[in-house]
Amino acid sequence: MYIIRNCFLIDGLADEGVDHAMVAVDEGRVCYAGRETAEALEMYRGWEMEDAGGRTVMPGMIDAHVHLCMNGEPDNFRNMIMENAGLAVIHGVKRAQEDLKAGFTTIRCCGEKGEIDMDIRQAVQEGTIAGPRILASGKALTITGGHGDMFSHSAIEADWIAEVCDGEDEVRKCARKRIKRRADNIKLMATGGGMSPGPATVAQLNIAEMAAAVQEAVKNGICTAAHCIGEEGCFNAVEAGVRTIEHGTFLNEETIRRMSEKGTFLMSTLCAFRTIKYGATAGVPEEHLKKVEMFAQHHYVNLHKALEAGVKVGVGTDTGTPFNYHGENAYELECLTDNGMTPMEAIKAATSVNAEALLQEDIGSLEPGKTADMLLVDGNPLLDITILQDKERIRKVYRDGSAVVDRDKGIMPAF
Repeated sequence: MYIIRNCFLIDGLADEGVDHAMVAVDEGRVCYAGRETAEALEMYRGWEMEDAGGRTVMPGMIDAHVHLCMNGEPDNFRNMIMENAGLAVIHGVKRAQEDLKAGFTTIRCCGEKGEIDMDIRQAVQEGTIAGPRILASGKALTITGGHGDMFSHSAIEADWIAEVCDGEDEVRKCARKRIKRRADNIKLMATGGGMSPGPATVAQLNIAEMAAAVQEAVKNGICTAAHCIGEEGCFNAVEAGVRTIEHGTFLNEETIRRMSEKGTFLMSTLCAFRTIKYGATAGVPEEHLKKVEMFAQHHYVNLHKALEAGVKVGVGTDTGTPFNYHGENAYELECLTDNGMTPMEAIKAATSVNAEALLQEDIGSLEPGKTADMLLVDGNPLLDITILQDKERIRKVYRDGSAVVDRDKGIMPAF
């Protein structure tokens, strides 16, 4: 039982922060979050008390799109072939801990070699290792030759981020295999992609195939996500009932309208455009770079259209893709403010909006009864959203009410 008093509170729900606030936590849950008053202090008399010195308390952030089997390498093909799943687990633990140290108390994995996210999730849940809350997808589902089915030569096989399934029955079976392993999300490849051979805009899994997976997910109360670049694939995923659209590069006005009507969420993954900044001189394959440069011409325009139409936009970073490093996830919030959001809207996107999108009712906001996943931040991110990118200013990270990162005391997750 403890109180953090004398803080600036961002609760993840209100449109404004609260000065001179306090948060009370008992058994890992928020009891009180609001204005610090004599009455509130009296209510929690005798509890351990910490003076925040005016620093910000806010919900732990949620990244709705990461890959733990990748860490920003300019070309992932070497690791795809040379790194087995056992080694990928070890690397994945360290990457998940980097996300946690950066203030991301929950991450959703969107396709992993060897389904390592499921094993890392279990180790975190058991308390074997410290890490963020992990929402696991295992392998994504793709068609033969689709995004994530990387090699056209039949003699080359590699364990990568997707499993091949063609037709409704195969897709349904593959979704059930993920659910058997207690997946929190089913990831679907609706189009080609930048990192895979072939055109990125071509539609791949069709409406009926994706709808089969969505049916299985809905029955089991879990989320669905679709990798969507091209116009037709974006439309197909929305019509199939997929809950979150990843990237959404070539969203057209009809698809945006349908997203708004159906309550479909968009994870715009603007961090992934770091690829352009570093380019071919840093080792990005030329075909991949050309695709991403072409995507960027449309991506920002269509994001603006989605925001104007009232589509709910969350924070998903695609962390792990080229030059998109674990622990630098908060750059996405800056990107969103550069594209029309206020700092508070970006923070909500990373907290309460993402919690809703990912069907996580227990996190994403600081209100009585919710799990106390929260941050103590040196400074006010409403005045400067880039503060959240400076890990030294994320002074404490709480998971289930316990400080798993405390830079004042030198507490860090270790593996």
